[in-house]
Amino acid sequence: MLVDTDHNNMARSDLLGEQTRRLYRAMPVMNLMEPVCAAIIAWMYWDTPVDHLSLISWSVLVFGIAFLRFVAGTLYRHLAPDMDNSRLWRLLALVLTTAGSGCFAFAAIHFNPAETLFAPQLITQQAIFASLTAMMGMVAFTSYAIYLPASTAYLIAIQATIAVRVSSSPSDDALMLGSLAWLMLCLLLVAALMIHRATMDSLRLQFKNLALIDYLDRARGDAETLNEKLTREIYERKQAKQNLQDANDRLESMVLERTRALEGTNRELSATSQRLQLALDASNIGLWDWNLQTGDTYHSNFDRLLGYGEERFTNFVTDLEPLVSPEDWPRLKRAMVAHFKGKTSRYHAVYRIRHADGHWRWLEDEGRVVEWNSEGKASRMIGTRRDITVDKEAEDQLRLAATVFENASEGILIFDTDFRFLAVNDCFTRLSGFTEEEVHGKLMMEVSHSSEENAELYREVAESVRNEGFWQGELTERRKNGEQYPVWMQLSAVYDDDGQVTHYVGMFSDLTARKEAEEKVQFLSNYDRLTGLANRTVFREKLHKSLALARLNRERVALMCLDLDRFRPINDSLGHEVGDRLLRAAGERLKALDLDDNNLARIGGDEFCLIVEGYDDETSVDKLSKDIISAMRKPFNIDGHELLLGVSIGISVFPDHGKEAQTLINQSDLAVHQAKRMGGNNFQFYRQDLRAASVEQLALETSLRKAIFKNEFVVHYQPKVELDDNRINSAEALVRWQHPTMGLLFPKDFIPLAEESGLISAISEWVLERSCRQAANWLKQGREVKVSVNLSAHQLRKGDLVETVDRVLGLTNLPPALLELELTESLIMEDLDKNIEILSSLRRRGIGLSLDDFGTGYSSLSYLKRFPVDTLKIDRSFVEELHSNPDDAAITRAIIDMAHSLNMRVVAEGVEEQAQSDVLADMGCDAIQGWLISKAISENDFLSLLQDQDQRVG
Repeated sequence: MLVDTDHNNMARSDLLGEQTRRLYRAMPVMNLMEPVCAAIIAWMYWDTPVDHLSLISWSVLVFGIAFLRFVAGTLYRHLAPDMDNSRLWRLLALVLTTAGSGCFAFAAIHFNPAETLFAPQLITQQAIFASLTAMMGMVAFTSYAIYLPASTAYLIAIQATIAVRVSSSPSDDALMLGSLAWLMLCLLLVAALMIHRATMDSLRLQFKNLALIDYLDRARGDAETLNEKLTREIYERKQAKQNLQDANDRLESMVLERTRALEGTNRELSATSQRLQLALDASNIGLWDWNLQTGDTYHSNFDRLLGYGEERFTNFVTDLEPLVSPEDWPRLKRAMVAHFKGKTSRYHAVYRIRHADGHWRWLEDEGRVVEWNSEGKASRMIGTRRDITVDKEAEDQLRLAATVFENASEGILIFDTDFRFLAVNDCFTRLSGFTEEEVHGKLMMEVSHSSEENAELYREVAESVRNEGFWQGELTERRKNGEQYPVWMQLSAVYDDDGQVTHYVGMFSDLTARKEAEEKVQFLSNYDRLTGLANRTVFREKLHKSLALARLNRERVALMCLDLDRFRPINDSLGHEVGDRLLRAAGERLKALDLDDNNLARIGGDEFCLIVEGYDDETSVDKLSKDIISAMRKPFNIDGHELLLGVSIGISVFPDHGKEAQTLINQSDLAVHQAKRMGGNNFQFYRQDLRAASVEQLALETSLRKAIFKNEFVVHYQPKVELDDNRINSAEALVRWQHPTMGLLFPKDFIPLAEESGLISAISEWVLERSCRQAANWLKQGREVKVSVNLSAHQLRKGDLVETVDRVLGLTNLPPALLELELTESLIMEDLDKNIEILSSLRRRGIGLSLDDFGTGYSSLSYLKRFPVDTLKIDRSFVEELHSNPDDAAITRAIIDMAHSLNMRVVAEGVEEQAQSDVLADMGCDAIQGWLISKAISENDFLSLLQDQDQRVG
C-alpha cells in the first residue's frame, strides 16, 4: 500500500512537471502574438483622440511583459530540470499571462471611452480591436489549455473588460451587444474547460502507457534473471553431489588414520598429564576447572597454597568471596565479567586472600572460557592460580626504590665497576644539566671536563672506594653550560652474595645555595643591608686597628660622625620604603666622594662614621667636611619626590681628644649634637666645653617644655619700610623667650632645640595666634599693619596648616589680607606637590606668602614659577656687601628683575646702612627690612614707632 502511494505521488509529481513544461512551451506563441497585436492597435489608434504618449507607453508595457515571459521561459528551460518546484513556476506563468491580458483589458477601457463606442469615426478601430482581442483569446485558451487557471484568467481579463465596456455604452444597441459579449465569454470559458480536460486526459493516458511499458520491461528482465539462476542452481547441485561422494571416500580413509593417531595421542596425553601434575606440584601452582552451569569446581594444590582442604572449595564464586579482600573482590568480578563479555581474550586477576593461618596472601589467577553454550554464554572455564606474595613484596620494594631514586632531592648516580655511568636520576639532570643518555657509559672525569688536578682527585676517590667501600667529601663539578659548582659527594660499593663488587652508587647535593647563604650571612653580619657599607661591628674593629696602627707609627687619626638632617620627618611622612631608598642614595653619594669604603660605615639609622687615617691638620678635614655637606645639600629625587637633606658632622681626633675608641666615639657624638644645635649643615670639632654644654642643653630643653605653659614667650616685631613712600605698613613677627634666669633668649638659642624635641609646632601656633591678635588690635586702632609670621617644617608636615590658619583668623577676626606667611625654598621642596597645594589653598583665602632667604637654596629656578608666592625676600648675605661688591649687586638686580617679571614683590633683609638702601631703591626693590630702620622690638615700642611716623607725616 505504501509503495502504491509513493508511486502515485511520483506519478502526480511527474504529471505536474509535464503540465508546467507544456505551459512554458506554449508561451512563445503569445510572446509573438501580443506585441504584434499591440503594434497594430497602436497604429490604428494613432490618428484618434487617444494620447500618443499613452499609446507608446502601453505598447512598451506589452513588449516588456512579453520580454519577461521570454526570460522566464529561458530560465525555466535551464533551471527547472534541477529544481523540484513546479508550483512556483506555474504561479509565475499565471502572473505573466494575466499581466499580458490585463494590458489589453486596460487598452479596451482607456482607448475606447464609453461615449465614443460605436461612433462612426472610430467604428473601424473598435471592430479591429474587438477582432484582435477575440483572436488572442481563442489562441490563448488553446495554447494555455494545459493549465486551466492561465487560460480562464486570460479570457476573463480581456472578454469581461470588453463586455463591461460595451454594456456601459450609451448606444441603443449596447444591451444587446453587451449580452452577446458576455455569452461569448461563457462559451469561450466552456470551450477552454473542455479542451483542458481533453488535454489532461491525453496527458494522463500518455503517462499510464509509459508506466505500463516500463513495468513490462522490468518484468521481462526479472524473468530472464530467474531463468539464469535456475540453470546455475541445477549445475551446482550436480557438482555438489559428485563432491560429496569424493569427500565421503576421503573421510573414511582419514577416520582410519585418525583412529590410529588418536590412540598414540591418548598415550602421550596421559604421560603429559602426569608430567603436568608433577610440574604443578613442584611449582606451587594450583589448577582449577569451573563448570559455570552447575557451579562445581575442581581445584588442585590448594591445600599447599592456602592451607585449606579440597572440600573447602566446591563452588568457584560462593566459596572464594568470603576469603578475598573486600577491596579486591570488585576488581576480580570486573575482570571475570569483562572476559565473559568478550572484552578480554583471557581472564586475569591479582588479589589478596586470607590464608588458613590468618595471614593475607597475594594470588594471581589466569584462565579463559573453553566452552560456550547454545545461547553464547560461558559454560566452562579453566585456569591456574599461583601465590605471588613474595613477588609482590619484591615489586613493592622495587617500586619504592624507583620512587626514591627518581624523586630524591639529591643527585643519585649508579656506576659499573669501572666507574662508568649506568643510570642517573632526575635530580642529577637538574643539577648538572646532563641527561642520562648523555652520560651513559662515560667516566665522571669525561662528563665534567675536569682539569688534571681534579682528574687526579677522581682517581684517588675511586681507589679509596675500591679499597674501603665508601668515600665522602666535597668536590667541584662543572655543569653542562660550563659553570662550576661545589657538591658534597658520597660513594658506596654494592656487593653480591659472593662479596664481589657489582656496582658503585653515588649521592651528591649542590652546595651552591648553602655557600651563598653562608656568604650572605657573613656579609649581613659585617655589612649594612641597605648601603653595603660596613656595620657597627666591623667599624669598631676597623677603628681599633687604625688606632693601634697610629700608636705604633705615632700618627693621628680623625673620627667623623655624620648625622643626616631632616631625615626623620621625611621617613615619617613618606614611609620607611622611601626612607630606605634615601639612605641608600646618601650612601652612594658618600662613596662617590672617593672615600675609602673600608673606613666608611653606617652605624645605625641615619648615622654614618668615617675614619680618616694619616690626619695631619684641620685643613684637610675641613675640606672633606665641606665636600660632604655640599654633596648632601643637593636634592634627592626619590619616586618623584625632590627631597632635601643636610648633614651635621662631629669630629674627634686621636690622640688630641682621646686615646680609646669608645672615648672618641662619644666625643664625636657630642660634636654632632653641637652641630645640630647650631642649625645643622655644619661640622664641629670636639671641645672640652661640649660636655658641659650638653648638660646645659638638657636643662634648657626641660625649661623650654615648661615655658609654653608658663607663657614665657613674647613676640617682637621688626618693621618693613616701603621704598616708594618710606612708610611702615608691615612687620615680621619674631619670637623671643623670656627665660626666668637667663634673660631674653633669641631664636638661635632655642629654636633648633624646639625642632629636635618636637615643641616647634606648639611654639609656631602660639606665635601665629599672638601675632594675628596684635594685628587685629592695631586694626581696631585704625592702623593697617600686615604681620609676617614664619612657618616651620613641622607645621607643613602635620598637614593641618590650612585648618590652623582658618581657626586663628576666625578666633582673632583678622582679615586674611593682613597676614603674610614666610617660608623657605627647602621647606617647600620637601614634598613639592603637596606643599604647593597647601600654599595655593592659603593664597586663595587672600593670605600673603613670602619666600624667605631666596637665593641660598639648591632648588631649581624652574620651580620658582610654580611656587604660589607673592613676595621674595633677598637673603642678607647678598645685601651685606651690595654697595661694594659688583657680584652681589648683579645677583640682587637679577633677583629683583626676575621677581617683578613674575609679578612678585621684593623685600631685602639685613639692610643696616643707608648706602645699601639707596642701591636697592635704584634697583627697584619694593621694601627693606633691617637695623637701618629698627631691630625687632616689643608691641608697645612698635606702636610708638608708628605714632612717631604719623607725627612726621603730619
